[in-house]
Amino acid sequence: MHSISFMLWRTKSIKEMLFIAVDEGKKQLEIDRMAVFLFDKQYRMHGTYGTDIAGNTIDEHYFESVIPEQWYASRTLEEKEYLAVQENTPLYHDLKQVGFGWSAYIALWDEDTPIGWIACDNLLTGRPFRPYHHQLLKQYGFIISQHLVRHQAEDRLKRLNRDLEKRVLTRTEELNNVNKMLEKISRLDPLTNIANRRVFDESIADEWRRAERHQLPISLLIMDIDHFKQYNDHLGHDAGDVCLKKIAHGLADIEKRAGALFARFGGEEFVLLLPGQDSKAAVFSAKKILATMNEMALPFPHNEESETKTNPIVTLSIGVSSTVPTQGSSYKMLFNTADKALYRAKGEGRNCYRLLL
Repeated sequence: MHSISFMLWRTKSIKEMLFIAVDEGKKQLEIDRMAVFLFDKQYRMHGTYGTDIAGNTIDEHYFESVIPEQWYASRTLEEKEYLAVQENTPLYHDLKQVGFGWSAYIALWDEDTPIGWIACDNLLTGRPFRPYHHQLLKQYGFIISQHLVRHQAEDRLKRLNRDLEKRVLTRTEELNNVNKMLEKISRLDPLTNIANRRVFDESIADEWRRAERHQLPISLLIMDIDHFKQYNDHLGHDAGDVCLKKIAHGLADIEKRAGALFARFGGEEFVLLLPGQDSKAAVFSAKKILATMNEMALPFPHNEESETKTNPIVTLSIGVSSTVPTQGSSYKMLFNTADKALYRAKGEGRNCYRLLL
């Protein structure tokens, strides 16, 4: 018994343990045939490993049945006997009679819960059931129960750990996706769906340092919608929001050079950052923006020139600044210069650009 128990203890799975329980159990206990059946929660019996009518240990996991209404069922399950033996009784294989002899059923328990049977018989040799078999089989049933319960607990723990790892992985992936989404949302202007002020502030600081390090030009355009307060006053803020969306959509792809950033700065102001681009390139972009606004021809309900213009449209004023950063300088200088240029464009008639260096 000690050697079998040690072998069972070293097994790494229930299947390995049950195979050894049957294969070694027959040899050590001198039993012709042995099989282990396990119960599920609905108390159906399932085969594991057993013995065919030739004495070979075989895989019987295919076998499944309701618990038969036989003498051993009531004695082991209802009367809670650990061992039920009957002499000169029909012997079965796959619920079909294959001979006569003695038959023994050893109940397997997890405390007060029946979890299976070990079935034994003497089909092959007809050896009689010896008195010592009572104690041996009861002890063997106790050992098998212990190892079976241990393996089942280990399997439950492994499944629990796998499920936990899967849930953690799923939650981590969901959290990463949410964080990515939040990061993306935090970098977009909620109205126009283009880059927001935060992105612009980060980008201009980074691009300024890069331009300073490599002594490259950097340019900035600040754009402001002309008479936008009047637009809102006449048509309402909802119409003003629609106007901002259309302008953002129309100008978003106007500059496709590497590193260029078009963003909403706030209110009716937009900015276009042009790393590596000099004043000539910046002026070209300003002219392109003014031309695009003219092509879009968004209707303006009223402005100071509406008396002389038949079909006034929404226009922009643009301030342009360009420089090559010097050591220790700040991008605020570029921004302030572009802002001054914008005010000059506003003061000199609007719907135009002005460049300050």
